[in-house]
Amino acid sequence: MLIHPELGEIEVDCQVLFTEDQSQALLVLTAPPRSEAFEKIRLLGVLGHEQFEDVR
Repeated sequence: MLIHPELGEIEVDCQVLFTEDQSQALLVLTAPPRSEAFEKIRLLGVLGHEQFEDVR
Protein backbone atom coordinates (compact mmCIF):
# COMPACT_ATOMS: atom_id res chain seq x y z
CA MET A 1 0.00 0.00 0.00
CA LEU A 2 1.18 3.49 -0.85
CA ILE A 3 0.11 6.55 1.10
CA HIS A 4 -0.03 9.80 -0.85
CA PRO A 5 -0.30 13.05 1.16
CA GLU A 6 -3.25 14.32 -0.92
CA LEU A 7 -4.95 11.19 -2.25
CA GLY A 8 -4.55 8.96 0.79
CA GLU A 9 -4.10 5.20 0.62
CA ILE A 10 -3.49 3.58 -2.76
CA GLU A 11 -3.64 -0.21 -2.73
CA VAL A 12 -1.23 -1.75 -5.25
CA ASP A 13 0.15 -5.16 -6.15
CA CYS A 14 3.94 -5.53 -6.10
CA GLN A 15 6.11 -7.72 -8.31
CA VAL A 16 9.87 -7.95 -7.81
CA LEU A 17 12.10 -8.75 -10.78
CA PHE A 18 15.76 -9.60 -10.13
CA THR A 19 18.77 -9.54 -12.41
CA GLU A 20 20.36 -12.90 -13.10
CA ASP A 21 22.98 -12.43 -10.37
CA GLN A 22 20.35 -10.90 -8.03
CA SER A 23 22.45 -7.77 -7.52
CA GLN A 24 19.59 -5.51 -8.64
CA ALA A 25 15.83 -5.57 -8.30
CA LEU A 26 13.01 -3.80 -10.09
CA LEU A 27 9.76 -3.24 -8.21
CA VAL A 28 6.66 -3.14 -10.41
CA LEU A 29 3.63 -1.62 -8.68
CA THR A 30 0.24 -2.04 -10.38
CA ALA A 31 -3.41 -1.50 -9.59
CA PRO A 32 -6.32 -3.45 -11.08
CA PRO A 33 -7.91 -1.69 -14.08
CA ARG A 34 -10.98 0.42 -13.30
CA SER A 35 -10.29 0.22 -9.55
CA GLU A 36 -10.18 3.22 -7.20
CA ALA A 37 -6.40 2.76 -6.91
CA PHE A 38 -6.05 2.75 -10.71
CA GLU A 39 -7.95 6.04 -10.95
CA LYS A 40 -5.80 7.61 -8.20
CA ILE A 41 -2.62 6.62 -10.05
CA ARG A 42 -4.01 8.11 -13.29
CA LEU A 43 -4.81 11.30 -11.38
CA LEU A 44 -1.22 11.48 -10.12
CA GLY A 45 -0.06 11.45 -13.76
CA VAL A 46 -2.16 14.56 -14.40
CA LEU A 47 -1.34 16.38 -11.16
CA GLY A 48 2.39 15.77 -11.29
CA HIS A 49 4.26 17.77 -8.68
CA GLU A 50 1.58 20.38 -7.98
CA GLN A 51 1.39 21.69 -4.44
CA PHE A 52 -2.00 22.02 -2.73
CA GLU A 53 -2.92 24.62 -0.15
CA ASP A 54 -4.07 23.46 3.25
CA VAL A 55 -7.62 24.87 3.43
CA ARG A 56 -8.40 23.77 6.97
